[in-house]
Amino acid sequence: MSASNSSNEITADPLGRSDVQIGVEVAFAVLICLISFIGNSLVVYAIHRDRRLDTITNMLIENLAFSDILMALLHMPFWIVSLRYGKWIFGHVLCQMVGVTQLIFGIVSLLTMTGIAINRYFKVVKRKLYIKFFSNRKATYAGIAFCWFASTAVNTPQLYGWGKIDYHVNFSDCTCVWALDDVSFIIFLCAATIFIPATIIFSCYFVIYRTVRESARRVHGHAALPNATKTEDKTENKVLKTSLVVVCVYMICWTPLSVIGFIEVFGSRSPRMFYYLAYVLVYCSNMTNPFIYGIMNPQFKNAFACILQLRDSTASEAERVSVSRNIASNVDLAETYISTAQAVPV
Repeated sequence: MSASNSSNEITADPLGRSDVQIGVEVAFAVLICLISFIGNSLVVYAIHRDRRLDTITNMLIENLAFSDILMALLHMPFWIVSLRYGKWIFGHVLCQMVGVTQLIFGIVSLLTMTGIAINRYFKVVKRKLYIKFFSNRKATYAGIAFCWFASTAVNTPQLYGWGKIDYHVNFSDCTCVWALDDVSFIIFLCAATIFIPATIIFSCYFVIYRTVRESARRVHGHAALPNATKTEDKTENKVLKTSLVVVCVYMICWTPLSVIGFIEVFGSRSPRMFYYLAYVLVYCSNMTNPFIYGIMNPQFKNAFACILQLRDSTASEAERVSVSRNIASNVDLAETYISTAQAVPV
């Protein structure tokens, strides 16, 4: 009898889950991890494979995909193992490192989205400043480096005593501890990595929307627009819409986790299933971007189709050459239109 009891204690799940529930949770986590890695790897490969995607904005999108790939490779596997066993089995030091990487990768994503919003703002609203400061790759690389440096600088104080990283039983993961007597780090983290970037992002897109709407009213009825300019405007609008959707999906996915964290700050707890679903949403944000690009961005859609052999690569190459020639031959027309649009009185 005693041997049987010992065996049951060893095999019992610390969270009280059934084998079926454990299997479902682990299987879903593995699926998210695989889709995140494969989808974002596809984005990176498409950008390097298709010259049309080799743009300043897509350099930032590539950084966004790269942070999601690292999350899938360096953090999610530990979460999956912890879901399986219902506890952390890798030791304290690795818990600290794994916990801080989750926050670094997640915040790099948000800061990169902030960079995309600022890039779009200057391109649409302050075009002369964009050409002067933001149209070269060195500036973009500097912005990407800043995203990684800032995210690392903001999160690593938890390793030195300001804030805390520990294994959270309900999340089944090592992450930031919200329920602390001293909440100064939590306030700092939320302000620096959530509220300020979110304010910048939505302010930029609001001004962009207003500027695009006013410009459309100015040029409407004053002159016939070149076909190349119409195509360029449509492409720009699709990029803006895609970028805004990516931000909105990210915010939606991370909001439940933030709400649960604030509930813990005030000393309350939620049912364990809420924690699991909130965490699943967080990691779903890593796998959604490739689907958004594929649905909303025709260039990414075509590139994905060619890579996955869903479209004739010869026809795609001919189309790519044709588009490049049209763009090159109509640059002067596009610039003339921009100058005319800015000169037309309200």
